Amino acid sequence: MYTSKRVRFHHIFPFAWRSVLFFLGYSTLICLLYVMAGWQCLAIPFLPIGLIGTAVAFYVGFKNNSSYERLWEGRRIWGSLVNVSRSWAIMALDYVTNLNATEPVLEQELKTIHQSLVYRQLAFLNALRLQLRRRTVWEACVGAEHTLIERIEAFRLHQLDEDLAPFLAAEEVEFITKRQNAATHLIRNQSAQLKELRAKGLISEYYHAEMERLLVECYNQQGACERIKTFPFPRQYAFFSYVFIWLFVLILPYGLLGEMAKLGDWYIWLTIPFYTLISWVFNTMEIIGDTSENPFENSINDVPMTAICRNVEIDLREMLGETKLPERMQAVDNIML
Repeated sequence: MYTSKRVRFHHIFPFAWRSVLFFLGYSTLICLLYVMAGWQCLAIPFLPIGLIGTAVAFYVGFKNNSSYERLWEGRRIWGSLVNVSRSWAIMALDYVTNLNATEPVLEQELKTIHQSLVYRQLAFLNALRLQLRRRTVWEACVGAEHTLIERIEAFRLHQLDEDLAPFLAAEEVEFITKRQNAATHLIRNQSAQLKELRAKGLISEYYHAEMERLLVECYNQQGACERIKTFPFPRQYAFFSYVFIWLFVLILPYGLLGEMAKLGDWYIWLTIPFYTLISWVFNTMEIIGDTSENPFENSINDVPMTAICRNVEIDLREMLGETKLPERMQAVDNIML
């Protein structure tokens, strides 16, 4: 997630420089052919080109709205996971007690149980984060937004066992890392522990059902994330948006040439800057849609899952009464992941 009000030039440049050079060279070549070689036939009426440009603008607007909806849905899902995690911590602390226990446990053992339940929830969030940031087939091509991220040491992804080790016992880490869907098995382990606590009377039947309901909600939100991650933005919309943009960009200078020629011979050269500017605007709209359609791909426009996980960790560990807490994530070069 980009945190600054304005995007800095060194973040725009990697996306723009190749296309801008092409626009400058392409329009300059057409102007030279028109002026120097006398190819007057290159100038065509602007009306049909303007109609194409209008249609392309509507189409790109539709695509960008759809891409934004995917991004915003991803953020809402993670907002729900934050709420579920906080609710889980409250229930773990207040529902798991010696009140109805057949064999009451020591206070220290009770605290260990509370910590286990809370820490496993933190492990679930971090496991889900890492799973969502695995590259899929349609995310295999590394773009400028990925290159920028990979240059920053703080944003490089860790192995699953490294991120789970602070929250789980070594045996459980080993078990979880051997599973294809680690997050799913962590929730399964939570349910298994609740079953044991219910058998010991450390949690009532009603409270047991309430906590199981939260585990089901974790699965619901995980499934919602996986729906976005595993189903790409429909290719027929994404691909033809790209085709229409470049079709418009390639024929635009011929229409501008005719309009500028009406103003006088020297005005023909204004085709170059105006064409470059217009083409850059349309191309940038296309890039914005592309970089927003997959909100979990570890790029600049990602949902800031790492920062969300850290904030939840701080909140839940404070509920446990811990004082040695990690610091909140800070934006690096105005980028928060």
